[in-house]
Amino acid sequence: MSLRRAANNNNNNNIIFNNISTRRERRRIVRDFLSPSMMLFSFSFLLSLFFFFPWCWLSKNTRGESTRSTTLRADGNHHGLLVAVVTTTKDASGRRFEQWVRYHEQVGIGLFYVFVDDRTKKYDAFSQKKENVKLFSESEMESIRSKLLCNKEQWLVPWIRKRGCNAELFVKQSQNVEMAIEMATEDNVDWIAHIDTDELLFPAGVANLDIRELLREYQPRDIDGIVLPNYEAVPETKGGVQDPFVDATLFKCNYAHADKKTWKKLGGVVVRNKSLPNFFLAYANGKSIARVARNRLRSNGAHRFKFRPISKSPSSRQRFNEVTHSEAKILHYPYMNLDESIKRLRNCCPRDVTSSLDAEKINQTFLLDFDRQAFVALVLNGEGEDEESERLEGRRRRAEAWYNERIVFEDVNETAALVHSGVFDRIYAPSLLLKKLSQK
Repeated sequence: MSLRRAANNNNNNNIIFNNISTRRERRRIVRDFLSPSMMLFSFSFLLSLFFFFPWCWLSKNTRGESTRSTTLRADGNHHGLLVAVVTTTKDASGRRFEQWVRYHEQVGIGLFYVFVDDRTKKYDAFSQKKENVKLFSESEMESIRSKLLCNKEQWLVPWIRKRGCNAELFVKQSQNVEMAIEMATEDNVDWIAHIDTDELLFPAGVANLDIRELLREYQPRDIDGIVLPNYEAVPETKGGVQDPFVDATLFKCNYAHADKKTWKKLGGVVVRNKSLPNFFLAYANGKSIARVARNRLRSNGAHRFKFRPISKSPSSRQRFNEVTHSEAKILHYPYMNLDESIKRLRNCCPRDVTSSLDAEKINQTFLLDFDRQAFVALVLNGEGEDEESERLEGRRRRAEAWYNERIVFEDVNETAALVHSGVFDRIYAPSLLLKKLSQK
């Protein structure tokens, strides 16, 4: 039986050699295999393997993508980017938190690091069953938080020494961002941002409102962070709105996006008419989203990121390159409801503060002037009076009057003029998106 016929009948080499009758035929096969032409073919084949496999390996992320990250990337993310959000909250349960998560999933957020600032672990079924939501309780993080490198840095040390709710929250937020950056590196995250649960990331400027589409424009490695100016939601009905993310569509524009002369002029009018200390009730410096490609990334408070120096020498301090996006923004929803505002302010300040004369404790607790004014007007308003119904009703009326006068914009003509001038803005997309999600 010839070798060709034997090979056609069976590809097993043992059978082939069993059919070779003589030792001379076996020697001839070995000699043919070791011929120059066969040696050249073998060398070419091995050389092709050498070049092929390294390139296959390098085409994947060299940081070692975890199983969890691989799963998250397999959800149809055609941009190849994994974007994460870190947040600090008192409560990771309820409809508001579910709205917050679902909205951000729709705009391209793939992973959530949620630090619950409460030892009772306020989670619900939605939070626990979401694979892309990582929950961390205060009891779990306390020992880790105390050992972080950021605790020794000059920008955070003064805040650690301060007393009061807002200062403590700022420190915890900064520490939580620091821990989230380490986890994001392990999870192969590409970009990360710190967004509170009363804020929505709004990636305006791209057709499908996908933050990954926006970030794809910043692939050059010399861009480390993108600043998203904040817009502040404005209630338009007395007493505020019950469902801020859905009901609120009017926003104060950020200075970075507005015409500077008009903003200063009409913004100043708003401040005077409402007796406000500032145009925004809360912060005004926006927030940034940072690239996690470099292991030196660290938190610089709850709003910004920086690089950690490799050594103490000035040459090791690499500049963190940020650019401000011309359209994307953070939508902030503070003081949207009278009752929720009273509850938040009361829970923030120590119980022993019962009078506006306790100015030192109030100043230690609240960092913003408007928070101090709101606490005195809404919480200390009649605090300590007899719990008679008439007195309680009087306190309620005074609180409502102050809230409506200082916070609510119910004059349709006034708001229309401010929108037309560019000082205010109408943004409907988040409301429409959440209404659609609630119908599913």
